[in-house]
Parts: sequence; structure tokens; C-alpha cells
Amino acid sequence: HGALGYSQDTPLASWYTHIRSQRLVDGPDEVHRWTVGRNVIKAYEKFGTTASATGGDLL
Repeated sequence: HGALGYSQDTPLASWYTHIRSQRLVDGPDEVHRWTVGRNVIKAYEKFGTTASATGGDLL
């Protein structure tokens, strides 16, 4: 396949490029962890359980 791995002509290269740019738009994983943690704490303080923040109330 030669230099095809360096080419932008494959779907995989395009997907990888778009996924990498989404990390800039969406924010780092650390911010998501803080947000989830904050929501779990708020749910526990309000309801005495974390079920509403973790999806446990859906089961």
C-alpha cells in the first residue's frame, strides 16, 4: 500500500482529523469528569442518592 498511510485520501484519515478537532470544540475529558462529579454531588445533596445523576433511576 506504500504511502497510502500518509495520504488524506482514506476515510480513516478524515475521521481521525475530525475527531481530533472535536476535542478542541468539546473540551478536555477532565472538564467532563468535573461536570459529572459536580452533578453527582448535587444529586446526592438534594435527593440523598446518586441515582438521578447516574441513570440508576431509569432501571
